[in-house]
Parts: sequence; structure tokens; C-alpha cells
Amino acid sequence: MCKAKILFVLLFINSILYSQEELKLYKNIYTTSDALKKSGHILDLNKEIFIQAKELDQQHPSKYFETAANYLNKSKFNEASFLYYTGLMRFKYYNSSNPDYQESNDGALLGSLKYAIGEPINMYLKTDINNYISILEKAVEYCKNNDFNFYPKSKSPENYNNQLTSCLKLKTDLENNKTKYSDLWNEETKKIKISLKIK
Repeated sequence: MCKAKILFVLLFINSILYSQEELKLYKNIYTTSDALKKSGHILDLNKEIFIQAKELDQQHPSKYFETAANYLNKSKFNEASFLYYTGLMRFKYYNSSNPDYQESNDGALLGSLKYAIGEPINMYLKTDINNYISILEKAVEYCKNNDFNFYPKSKSPENYNNQLTSCLKLKTDLENNKTKYSDLWNEETKKIKISLKIK
């Protein structure tokens, strides 16, 4: 991927995420999560996101992150989370299999996108471990059942499956250590809410 394209993608992501102040985004993450948990809709995921993912499967994996940023901006956090983790598996597979891979281009781009998009996504997911597990499960299931047409699985089945295995390991770790992670994240959330003046 050329440097001009990397710069464009980073500026695009930046403009979406940081056109809002970071504090406003963080407050929105916690208030939305609290409202969804209270209403019993924390696990809800709009099924149209799978149609969106199929469209994104035709494009460079950075498009998943761009689209996830748009969903973040609309406070559609589960949809953003699903696209983020699907995109993460797609991009890691692409980077590990692409013979033209350049660390200074695609590697640097993935690192920047993980930081810019992954931080608020994971902040949201840590508010409810069952939802976190559910999102990972749906992302892995989607990638198992849908090839990445931009760079098909047939180019490197081993690398493709390695990404699924890595995401499944995270899911299993969360399932096996629910209490540990929930307690830790609840404490973190309390401190952040106090600093953000959220009741």
C-alpha cells in the first residue's frame, strides 16, 4: 500500500474519531453501555452488519477499520466492534501472507489503526465481558464461513486459520477467567467514570 494511501486512511480515521473530543467519545461509550445493559440489549448486533462485512471482503482490510470508525461515530459500538475484530483478523492474515508486504507500509498502517480504533472499541467491550465474548465469537464464525475475497484463504490456508485460532484463544481466555477480568475491568471502569464525572 503506498504511503499516500496510508496517510489518507490515517487522516480519515483521525477526522472521524477526533472530530469529537476524546472525552465526549469516552463518556458516550460508558453511558451507551450502561443504557444497553439496563435495557437488556447489550448483546444486540444489527444483522445488516454481516452484509456490510461481505462488501468489505472485496476491499483492502483497512476498509474494515474505516467503516468501524463510522459506526463508532454513530454510537453503534457492537457493530464497530464486530468489524474491528473481523478486520483485525483479515489484516493480520493479509500481512502474514502477502509477498509484497512492507513493514513500513501495511505493518505501520495496521499498528496505527489498532491504536486509533482498538482503544475505544476495547474500552467499550470491557464494560461487559459476555458481550466481548459474543463479539469475538461472531467475528470468528463470520471469518470461518466467509472467505476474504480481496485476498482469498486459498493463498495461505495456514495463515488464515492462524488468525482464527488467535482470536479463539482470546475468547477462551475470557471465558475461563470471567471473574478475574470482570473484577479488574469493573475497577478500571469505576475510576475512569469518576475521572469523566459519569454517575
